Amino acid sequence: MRLLLFLLIPAFILAGCSSKTDSKESSTEVSLAKENLTQVNLDVKGMTCEGCENTIIAGIKKLEGIQEATASHTAEEAVIVYDSTLITVEAISSAIADVGYSVEGKKQNPQH
Repeated sequence: MRLLLFLLIPAFILAGCSSKTDSKESSTEVSLAKENLTQVNLDVKGMTCEGCENTIIAGIKKLEGIQEATASHTAEEAVIVYDSTLITVEAISSAIADVGYSVEGKKQNPQH
């Protein structure tokens, strides 16, 4: 019994220490990405329903560097917040075209 306790106590201590290190690294990565966030509003043609909105959002969220994505078929617009060091508006527009919709205009705003 003592041997079991002797082995389990160090295992719990090590497990607790490693999880604290990971959370510090994650928060650093998030704060670095926030400095490069940009919002773009894209005029998207061809959406007719919420299913279209979901298709566009799913296509965009697969891309690296996407923070947030919304789409509205009534406004014919997709609003994307992304890390400008990881992806371009052209790549986002291409992803929208790949799922069957066309981008016909944009308005870009830094998120700082």
